[in-house]
Amino acid sequence: MILLSVTLEKCSGCAIMKNGKIIYSSSEERFSRIKADSSFPKKSILNGLKISKISPKKIDKVLISGFELSLYAPLFNLYSKLSVEDQIKLMKEYWEPKLLHNKNISFEYVMRKKIEKNKFPFKTKHSSVFEILTSKYKFDKFKKDNKKPFQSPKDVNKVSVFYKKVISDFLKIDSKKIIHIDHHTCHAAYALFASPIRDKRTLVVTADAWGDSLSGSISLYSKKLNRVTRIKKYSHKDFQLGRIYRFTTIFLRMLGDSHEYKVMGLAPYYNGPKTDEVKKIFGIMQKFENGKFIFNKKIKNIFYFLEKNLSDYRFDHIASGLQKFTEELLDKWFKFILKKYKVNSVVYSGGTSMNVKANMVISKISKIKKIFICGSGTDDTLPIGACYHYASLNQLSTSPLENMYLGDNSNYLRHDLKIFKNCKIKKIQSKRDILNSLMKNKIIAVCRGRAEMGQRALGNRSILADPRDEETVKKINEAIKQRDFWMPFAPIILDKYQNLLIKNPKKIKSPFMTFAFETTPFGKKNIPAAIHKSDKTARAQILEHHQNPELWELIYLFFKKTGVPALLNTSFNLHGYPIVNSVKDAKEVFKSSELQSLWLEDHIIEKK
Repeated sequence: MILLSVTLEKCSGCAIMKNGKIIYSSSEERFSRIKADSSFPKKSILNGLKISKISPKKIDKVLISGFELSLYAPLFNLYSKLSVEDQIKLMKEYWEPKLLHNKNISFEYVMRKKIEKNKFPFKTKHSSVFEILTSKYKFDKFKKDNKKPFQSPKDVNKVSVFYKKVISDFLKIDSKKIIHIDHHTCHAAYALFASPIRDKRTLVVTADAWGDSLSGSISLYSKKLNRVTRIKKYSHKDFQLGRIYRFTTIFLRMLGDSHEYKVMGLAPYYNGPKTDEVKKIFGIMQKFENGKFIFNKKIKNIFYFLEKNLSDYRFDHIASGLQKFTEELLDKWFKFILKKYKVNSVVYSGGTSMNVKANMVISKISKIKKIFICGSGTDDTLPIGACYHYASLNQLSTSPLENMYLGDNSNYLRHDLKIFKNCKIKKIQSKRDILNSLMKNKIIAVCRGRAEMGQRALGNRSILADPRDEETVKKINEAIKQRDFWMPFAPIILDKYQNLLIKNPKKIKSPFMTFAFETTPFGKKNIPAAIHKSDKTARAQILEHHQNPELWELIYLFFKKTGVPALLNTSFNLHGYPIVNSVKDAKEVFKSSELQSLWLEDHIIEKK
């Protein structure tokens, strides 16, 4: 059975499953080079079919992750084209009058200058639903008194019909082959079936800002039926942690739905009395009591509440208080559900699962014996979850994800090397050649094999560096990444020697960099460039040999030479841009930064 699955909103993309195994997954941003691209994933789909050598005619089912889809994401490119100023404008001119003053105001009118009509892979004359939803309101000729939104809840079915037509026209397949799968069902299936945990009773937890009117769910895995069954759901009106984190990010004048990780990275830089003060303010909004999430119904507008109550606090006070509030809320929730459902094995997904510090707190709960969090639990992995869910319904045996190297290949021909003009190009004879280049320049970029799926670089599209030298951090931040000074780097640690560097008493597997760990005294001393400077924790990728043999062997050589079984790792990209995908992308970043060495498949490229 061949399944193609797509996500059509934030960070649109696709996944392909063949006979129960995920063989491809990537996001549109990797090809368009537009961060968080929400346009129709045309390039991702075409590339996936090409790499997988699959004709559209051979596809048995096309799965759309989510039911309650809108046209907002592609028409306004909400996640890639809106600036911080645009998001503040939305808060002030749309949400505030709508929620606080009950004004019937049009989202489309407020954001009319951001509309992008040409976001679908066919001519307008083929899109009757598209015309109904758009031309009816003459987007290019808005009237000031036009306040009627183009999409209401009753339009959801129309949007479904529209997207099915888009896909069927694009792939030239029967629209009857196309079905929807619930948002949190996708998250849950990804959490369980992509993980190595298959215990008799495994708790499956999902949490995010919103998806098909939910922001969380609890399911149980039945080994006998090989199926995940939902037993509890949480409305997005009651459980609003994800939205609180998002609006706080915007309040701090960072990009919502994008820069939440910056807020998390900033949080440990302050740990004083203001932390608890801010935490209490967040606690006014959201509580977990008697097994229920309770949101303060008196608060009609989260952003307005933040402005009113947090304007006198420093940005690091706010980040610290928000993170502590998040950790304590999730800790309380997980302890409750573990006790209620009498389980000790947990898998977890959804956007909230990207908070590695909160994950560390959860992992320490004594009742948890086993826990696994798959890579990039955000919406870009929904297509993988959709495939797993459909396969389980049809009693197909599925394989866990051994790695996240599911994207495009970096394969190149010899003549492609000519694009690296005025560079020294050397054929790699052994791993020692790579090590020598790394030791000489302290930093080496990598573009080899298939690209990682998701938001984390895991060694194939990474920048690797000597973790012993703290000056490396400054060099990468200022001369290469051009990002905020407080953002930490992460180590890739060899699994066999992890006890030298981190404390991991439960032997938690972390191949996808989804947990933070406390470091040992040896770790604090010997990998200072790859740990969080403020609290000395490490967002570790614990690497097993079979997951990436080439990378494992390089780190082992570094270990034999230095006594340190780890390398610093960060994504191979410039700040604000997607992780590199192709050789051409690698060349652009290499040439426009102060990188000196590039590991490109079986060649080392160095600037003269």
